[in-house]
Amino acid sequence: MRIVERYSRGMRIYLAREGWSLLVPLRFVLSLGHGFLLRLSPAPCPARRSGAGGPGPSVISVGNLVAGGAGKTPCVLAIASELKRRGRSPAVICSGYGGTARDAGRPVVAVPAGPGGRHVGVLGDEAALYLDEGLPVVVCRDRARAIETACGELGPTHIILDDAFHRTELEKDLDILLLDHRRPFGNGRLLPGGELREPPSAARRADAIVFTRACGSSVPAEAAPHLGAAPVFFARHLPAGLTGRDGRPVDVSSVSGRPVVLFSGIARHDSFEDLAREAGLDPAVSVRFDDHHRYRADDADLIVSQEGAGAVFVTTGKDWEKALRAMPSSVEILRLGMRMEIEGIERLLAPVI
Repeated sequence: MRIVERYSRGMRIYLAREGWSLLVPLRFVLSLGHGFLLRLSPAPCPARRSGAGGPGPSVISVGNLVAGGAGKTPCVLAIASELKRRGRSPAVICSGYGGTARDAGRPVVAVPAGPGGRHVGVLGDEAALYLDEGLPVVVCRDRARAIETACGELGPTHIILDDAFHRTELEKDLDILLLDHRRPFGNGRLLPGGELREPPSAARRADAIVFTRACGSSVPAEAAPHLGAAPVFFARHLPAGLTGRDGRPVDVSSVSGRPVVLFSGIARHDSFEDLAREAGLDPAVSVRFDDHHRYRADDADLIVSQEGAGAVFVTTGKDWEKALRAMPSSVEILRLGMRMEIEGIERLLAPVI
């Protein structure tokens, strides 16, 4: 499969080709300084609520240590699905990255009322996906205010905080940390020289550890010393079928023998490419964009130009609505669904059920 990379920030391309190596020493020094300051600061002690039997909704946090790509959105959806299966009423709180509501200065509440994609520009990629799955959402940078708003306006039984492991000031009933089974701590270096928001030792704060993209049920050797006594779970990303522009399922056999072009604006392109193969597709090309990419006409031209007549173009749920606006209506574009299967999810959620 051929890989084509196009980044939304032209300067990034320039640096990658011309002078990025000149910045490596600076990034290394900044990373060392960041790590030194983290070690000087006292370890944060997460706030705890009184549990599922306490007043108000139970608060579940889902987060990670490595910046981006751990599978927070599919994990939130898996948890919400299990709660709804048990007759509960979950609501999701997220920062709304990529949407204008993020800078509103107040919580913005959205409830499902049709295709969530029409809200992408306002609420951001993840919030639109949650709405599309029938979940009410509150978008706000101030998570404490968002929780108050959710309680007052939505009356949920459970509140799920998307990307809040590092928010130790918030009261939580269940603090779930996601670690990629293949590379739990990324490249092992702290931002900005690496990918870690916090050192690996922060994993000891978690109430539960979920290893995503698991290829087995054993704890990776590099992660074991940092986990403490929290229960460990394993999860897999699974394909959930293809759908067309009209929302109807498309059988993978209908694209057999045709060139398949993947395109995505996510943190882990390789994960999407693996998922496509697992779904039975044989991609010829994968066009990679920045995470949260906003597609334009020239992006559509780049994607369509990759293969000749008869090609089919496949993207992610996160990219779907944004891509539909940019891609010509004559181009066949399909959405590859994805779901997370968490082994032992009943036990994971037992503290808040």
